[in-house]
Amino acid sequence: MLSWSANGSGVRVRTADGWHTGGALVVAAGAWAPALLADLGLPLRVERQVQYWFSPLAGVGPFAEHPVYIAEQAGGNQIYGFPAMDGPDGGVKVAFFRRGRDTDPDALDRVVTSAEVDEMRGRVADTLPGLVGPLVKAVPCMYTTTPDEHFVIAQHPAHPNVTVACGFSGHGFKFVPVVGEILADLATTGTTPHPIALFDPRRFR
Repeated sequence: MLSWSANGSGVRVRTADGWHTGGALVVAAGAWAPALLADLGLPLRVERQVQYWFSPLAGVGPFAEHPVYIAEQAGGNQIYGFPAMDGPDGGVKVAFFRRGRDTDPDALDRVVTSAEVDEMRGRVADTLPGLVGPLVKAVPCMYTTTPDEHFVIAQHPAHPNVTVACGFSGHGFKFVPVVGEILADLATTGTTPHPIALFDPRRFR
């Protein structure tokens, strides 16, 4: 999506292939929401985050049944991680939570430096000393965050046939089933039985 427009009779979306029309539109644009929903004036911040996979010193076996966790460390840093789910050579995923730097989604720095890897390895050593083996891979991604870390989910205040969903602040994936249901409700009927007042974009005015 490059741009969109709406009126009482329908919506139009412009892509590289031209214009497309429809009766309703859901804008769930992730890191591109600040530009595509600029008319809402949302105070969204796009952060570059890095996910790391390290090889455990004793192999992935001890981490195969490991729980998902978030650990708050001295100084307020938080790291989180997952069980070993990618086979014997896949490593174990860990990352900082909400400790990124501002980025342009069209110019994301995809190079992970050795300093970044060393810092992550040092933080992991404080909590999971068995997980300080070789780096398997490191992958940058993007979080789009709101000041209160709550989502933005609503019908567009000026265009009732447009539904917006953004600002998931790094934890929206946990709510995919219910968010999908809410968006389907709003796009097809204009209302939802789920309580979504908390996510109204007008709270930032």
